[in-house]
Amino acid sequence: MASATSIGSLTPSVPRVMTTPTLFHPTLQSGPTEVITTEPLRTRVDSLLARMTIEEKVGQLLMVYFTDPFFSPALERMITQYHVGGILIFNRNVRSMIELAQLIKRAQAAAISDGAGIPLFVAVDQEGGPIVRLTEGATVFPSNMAVGATGSAADARLMAQVMAAEMKAMGINMNLAPVLDVNNNPDNPVIGIRSFSSSPELVAKMGVAMIQAYQDSGVIATAKHFPGHGDTNLDSHTVLPRVDRDLAHLEGMELVPFRAAIGAGVDAIMTAHVVFPALDPTPDRPATLSPAVLQGLLRDRMGFEGLIATDSLGMGAIDERYGVTNAAALSFQAGADLLLFGNDPGHSPAEQPPAYERILSLVKGGTIPMHRLDDCVRRILVIKAKYGLLDRPPVSVKDIPHVVGTTEHQAFAQQVAQDSITLVKDDQRLLPLDPEASIVAIYPRSIVALGPALGQFSPDLRTMGIGIDPTAADIDKAQRLVAGVDVVILGTLDARWHPAQVQLLKALSRYPLIVVDLGAPYDLLALPELGTYLVTYGDVPVSLRAVARVIFGLEKPKGHLPVELPGLYPLGHGLTGFPRLEE
Repeated sequence: MASATSIGSLTPSVPRVMTTPTLFHPTLQSGPTEVITTEPLRTRVDSLLARMTIEEKVGQLLMVYFTDPFFSPALERMITQYHVGGILIFNRNVRSMIELAQLIKRAQAAAISDGAGIPLFVAVDQEGGPIVRLTEGATVFPSNMAVGATGSAADARLMAQVMAAEMKAMGINMNLAPVLDVNNNPDNPVIGIRSFSSSPELVAKMGVAMIQAYQDSGVIATAKHFPGHGDTNLDSHTVLPRVDRDLAHLEGMELVPFRAAIGAGVDAIMTAHVVFPALDPTPDRPATLSPAVLQGLLRDRMGFEGLIATDSLGMGAIDERYGVTNAAALSFQAGADLLLFGNDPGHSPAEQPPAYERILSLVKGGTIPMHRLDDCVRRILVIKAKYGLLDRPPVSVKDIPHVVGTTEHQAFAQQVAQDSITLVKDDQRLLPLDPEASIVAIYPRSIVALGPALGQFSPDLRTMGIGIDPTAADIDKAQRLVAGVDVVILGTLDARWHPAQVQLLKALSRYPLIVVDLGAPYDLLALPELGTYLVTYGDVPVSLRAVARVIFGLEKPKGHLPVELPGLYPLGHGLTGFPRLEE
């Protein structure tokens, strides 16, 4: 077993590219958003609530998606006829940052001109790493697990500040992040590098830093997925996962980051479509639909007073058992405030109006008490008032070039990625590489940017793209290609779930081999005898450039494992130099 390093105490071994004031003063001129709990605000909210019709109140519960990258008649209808409380932005809605801002500006104008005149929540999943909706033109950071590998709450905080500044410039006021799931199950197929760590304390540390930065910058943070999606081996996008842990375990693991988030004042928490028998004995009832979880645990026992948002109600874990319309009503009855309808396969925005009508009929019929609806809408209005949404001026498109994707923001994303690259082992003493060596790089062809990142430092680099499940012909071709070369760089991605990648690893292991894990660091569990093993925690461009700089010795590895590799390495392990140069 390798010795552990305290990941929470890590500091970068080289100075930062830039300091906080230089990077963020221009983009945060408006100052932090303060919690407003004054009597005039409460009076204003109650007065607004009293003027709203039942139809307008029910509409505030809905956070809807749409299919176009422009303000369409269909979206206008959802806003003006169904009075929705918010919209969700997905990749399909984004052609450019300026066009997105124009779309949001028109959507907000429609909401302000309708009925009670209440502006929209505009929400996006901008976690960093693999889950981002704003890409071309915006700053794309490495994954949360990469941030966890830096051990730096300052990195997490400044990353959130940058993303908040860019979102605000486009008119986005809510981020469906950060992920507070503890990835303590290496077989988790859906969380993985979206999680900061397998340590609940490190997840809490990083999550709180991000929450405070988002909310101080005027963007609503949404901690997810409550009570925790990290200890599952199924993906709730398609099936219903289950966590068979007792309450004591949940209290000491899954719930730790959420308690910290509530203590830090998080304003929204998203539910998990996961069954927790220890929290609700009702067979196969996921947390999203559970009064015991949402009301009994989250509200009553944990004291959360903010907004409870569902994960998308079109996901397979919910839809295949309940259907979107029934799930919307059941989740609201269970205690949810915001009902999210996402861009899920097999679904369309046409499912959103029936869900609205179902809840409206249940309220009018008395099945759902009016005081429950009023309490929920009051919470929504208080948060909108707190963040200035009830008074916010239109988005200024002219600010976008000066805030979104700036050189300074891109440089900071690169620095975070550089701090994260983890050298787990270099038993063969292959690093750093001589650029003049003969090198072949083999990697999944979907990660096209890795070749150019390496080729920048190796003029004679040869490359080969392979499928995620390489064929026997691919493996044979790879062996012929590497014959006689000085070193082979092999990029892997979720090899534990793709046995053909493991076969390729074994076939190339007799050559001088540097393995670069382009996802979570669990591929080493499939072939622990690998001699040289680096981890990037994702394939975003900044991470690929960062690992190339480490491989060729322009930077030392600085990252430490934010997850345990059972039986191999503990949390916190990482080589912060090159063994060959330090002998």
